[in-house]
Amino acid sequence: MDFRCLAWGLLVVLSLAFATACGEDEKPPRNREQFCHAWAEAACSTKVVSYCQAADAEDCIDSQDEFCHELVPEDFADSNGDECIEAVKDAYTDGELNEDELAVVLRLAEPCNELVVGPGERGDGCDEHNDCDTSSGLECIRKSDADEGICEVPEEVGGGRSCEAAQKTCEPGFYCNGKNCIESAAEIGDACTIQEECGATGYCGSAGECAESLDTAAECTADYECTIGLCFDGLCTDYIRLARAEPLCASLR
Repeated sequence: MDFRCLAWGLLVVLSLAFATACGEDEKPPRNREQFCHAWAEAACSTKVVSYCQAADAEDCIDSQDEFCHELVPEDFADSNGDECIEAVKDAYTDGELNEDELAVVLRLAEPCNELVVGPGERGDGCDEHNDCDTSSGLECIRKSDADEGICEVPEEVGGGRSCEAAQKTCEPGFYCNGKNCIESAAEIGDACTIQEECGATGYCGSAGECAESLDTAAECTADYECTIGLCFDGLCTDYIRLARAEPLCASLR
């Protein structure tokens, strides 16, 4: 008997058995109900229950579960689900949320940005990211000379480079005019069609003109109006400390 062949055969069998066992340990993707329950459990830490003065953890979980169902659409995919749940847990764990953490729990920012199976496939027209199948890495990319965006997997290029291809986006501080990445140097009152034209200190308002970005605590109607943070409860917000009167606690008790 060739013991080398026997040893090799045994190694192959063990490898296959190990692979099969590992495959059996893989968790199936969650549905929306399972995901939102896991989200709610992650959000309702002991400090959150105390700071928001929920009756108990179960009340907090029930309330946040409902909030998650309002935030996450029915067309849901468990893409990056574990990373998202972990980010939600980290955001709420100390009862204080900075602008990045607020973007996660209120706007499904990265790593929660691939949960929506929007109707748009690659090359389809769109108005916002959720019009596209974000679970496939698609985003709504719009050039300043176009009436609508196109669902594509973004590919960032530097200033001055060509951005004609549908998937090309420009690095911060530049915008795509349909051909090349142009420096965002528009002034307040200049005409605009996309937010990137107005640079870091301005935004493209409803009148199609660049307006000055709003400071924290200023009244707002949309995230893009705020210099830092996002628009929450009608105010530009970049930091929240949970407390009984804090509006965010309404979904946590």
